[in-house]
Amino acid sequence: MGRSLLPMALLALVAALGGTAVAASPDLDAIVSYETRQVLANGTTRVETWQERLTRRADRVATERVLPPTALAAHAHEHEREKVSKVEHLGHKHFDVDRTTRVLRLVDKAQVELAYVDREQRRVVSVPKAEWAAVGFDGRYDAAAHLVPPALIASLPVQADAETGSQWHVQKNDGWTHRVLWSWSKQVALRIESRRDDGSVNRVVTLKPATALPASQLPWNEGVAGYQQMVYDDFMD
Repeated sequence: MGRSLLPMALLALVAALGGTAVAASPDLDAIVSYETRQVLANGTTRVETWQERLTRRADRVATERVLPPTALAAHAHEHEREKVSKVEHLGHKHFDVDRTTRVLRLVDKAQVELAYVDREQRRVVSVPKAEWAAVGFDGRYDAAAHLVPPALIASLPVQADAETGSQWHVQKNDGWTHRVLWSWSKQVALRIESRRDDGSVNRVVTLKPATALPASQLPWNEGVAGYQQMVYDDFMD
């Protein structure tokens, strides 16, 4: 998908770790929910919420936006508007990363391959490293596979929650406070709370287990052998 999973302040800490090699992790199927609340300069509060399905197997990680029926209806209306202005769009190839499944493959524990599976158009779009920024991928396989890289978790101080008995990994940095509830057995963040210290931005990421997909329905297996193989450059104007 085209979004970064972490707030910029936490991304800076992740970037300082360097590398993307990761240890073997257990299979994971989950629904990840995102909510961001931001107070704007004009006094209004902007709220953004969305969900993604996360699938992790061995050397692959897939993320796919969960689209509610209202989003599907909105997409249909947008498609109708495009047909009305077909002359303007003549010859234009559209590629929407938010409506496709992002698949990352880790090669030799260090090199990352990025592709998008577009079921609607029955195509697989490979993205070379030079174009990662264009689709919003930061190059961190470990952040995609674990929501927060385990190496960063190991470096954060632990804060106990007396009410729940949970242990949070906490970082205060550059005007932000980050709290991560981490599962060592699942090798993933169960909850991430990021708050700008002035209260203007609050972001919460929560992970809930989902029913495991059988091998035949994994995003990189489900019928994609017959899909058209493309590269991101094919969509350049």
